[in-house]
Amino acid sequence: MKEKIEEAVANCVEAVEGGHMDALKAFIELKASARLMAEALKQIEELAIDELRNYPKGKAEMLGAVAEIRNTAGRYSFKHVDEWNNAKAIISQVETDAKEAFKLRLKGQTLYDSEGVEITPADFTEGKETVFVTLPK
Repeated sequence: MKEKIEEAVANCVEAVEGGHMDALKAFIELKASARLMAEALKQIEELAIDELRNYPKGKAEMLGAVAEIRNTAGRYSFKHVDEWNNAKAIISQVETDAKEAFKLRLKGQTLYDSEGVEITPADFTEGKETVFVTLPK
C-alpha cells in the first residue's frame, strides 16, 4: 500500500512541476488525501495499541519502522488558581500595551503608561503567505 501511495504522490508532484497538472488542484487533492490518512490513523490507533500490547515492552519492528506504545505528557491546569489568573491578566495587559506601542511607533508616536513611563513596543514579524484550504466534510 505504501508504495502505491508514494508513487501516486510522486506522480502528482512530477505532473505539477512538469506543468501537466494545475498546482492548486493538486494541492487541494493532496490536502484532502492528508486529511483522509489522518482520519484513518485515528480510527485504527486503538486497535494498533491493542496489537502492540502483544509485543515485548509494547514495541515492534516491521516494514522498516519501529512502533511502540508511549504515553503523552500529562497536563496541569491552573485556571482555578487565583494568583495564576491575576498574573495572566497582567501579562495580557502588558502584551496589549506593547502591541499598541508598536502600532503607534509606526506612526512616529510613543505610548506611555499612567505614570509617564514609555511602553516598550512589541517586536513584530510578518507572517508568510500560505494556502489555506477548507475541505468539504
